[in-house]
Amino acid sequence: MDVFTLATSRKSNREFAKREVSADKLQELKEYFASCPRLVPDIQVEMLILGDDASEKLNACVGYHRFLIKAFHYIVLLSDVDEHYMENAGYIGEELVLKLTEMGIETCWETIADEPLLKKRLNLPGDKSVAAVIAFGYEDAGLFARLGIKSPAEIFLKKKPGTPAPKPTIPQMFYDDEWGKSETISAMDPDDDLYKACAAVCYAPSFLNLQPCRLIHDGNKIVLAAVMDEMTNAADAKLNLGIIMMHFEGVVSRQSSGFQGWQLEALDKDYKLPENAYLAGYYQL
Repeated sequence: MDVFTLATSRKSNREFAKREVSADKLQELKEYFASCPRLVPDIQVEMLILGDDASEKLNACVGYHRFLIKAFHYIVLLSDVDEHYMENAGYIGEELVLKLTEMGIETCWETIADEPLLKKRLNLPGDKSVAAVIAFGYEDAGLFARLGIKSPAEIFLKKKPGTPAPKPTIPQMFYDDEWGKSETISAMDPDDDLYKACAAVCYAPSFLNLQPCRLIHDGNKIVLAAVMDEMTNAADAKLNLGIIMMHFEGVVSRQSSGFQGWQLEALDKDYKLPENAYLAGYYQL
C-alpha cells in the first residue's frame, strides 16, 4: 500500500450511491483487517461489516449530533477497553479507509452519539466497546457535499462545486524544537520521507476538519501535540490521534528503514504548548 499517495488523494465522501460493494471486495477488506498494522497490537479488535439495512439501525445513534451520513455499508470496530484503545481504533480504522481508497471505494468517518443504543440495535455483547464506525461505498455522482452546521440542532448537507475543505500547510503543522517555530521544514526536500510523512498528516481526516494536532521536531524524535477544542468530544479526539499517527507512520516506516515507532507517553520537557494543547506521544526516528 502506498500510504502517501492514498493519504493525499483520499477525501471524506458524504453522498453515497445505493450500490452494493461486491462480495469479493468485502472479502479482500476482511483479509486486510486480519493482518493490517496496529498501534497497540495487544488490544483485541473485531470488525463488523454492515449492509444495506444498517442505516435504519444506526439512525439517531451515529453521526455528529445524530446526523447520520447514509451509505450502503458500514465498518463497525469493536474493541477491548484498555489504555489507548481509542487511538488504536483510529489507527486501524484509517488503515481500512486507505485500503478501501486503494480499492476505489469511498469512505466517511462517523461520530458515535449513543453507544448503548447502538449496541442494543446491533445486538452486540456488552464486553467490547463500539470504538469506531466508518461509512463506505460508491460516490453518488454530482456536486461535492459537505456537512453544514448552523448549530447542533441544525445540521445539513450542502452541495456545491469544488473540493474538500482546505488542509493546513506543512509549515503550519510542523515546528522545530518548540511550539510555533517553523524553519527546518521549509528547507527540506519534498521527496524526503519525513517531509512526505508530515504532508500525509496534513491530509488526515479529523472531526469537522479541525486538524487537532501539531508535530514538533526534537532531535531524533517527532513529538505529537494534541490540540483540544470545544466541538470535539474525548472519544473523537483520540480517534483523530490514531488516524494522524497512522498517516505519519504509514509513510516513514513503509518507505524507510530504521524508524522505531510511536511511544504513547509524554516527554518531561517544556515545548511551550498553548493551554489547549498537550503531549500525546512521540515517534522515535
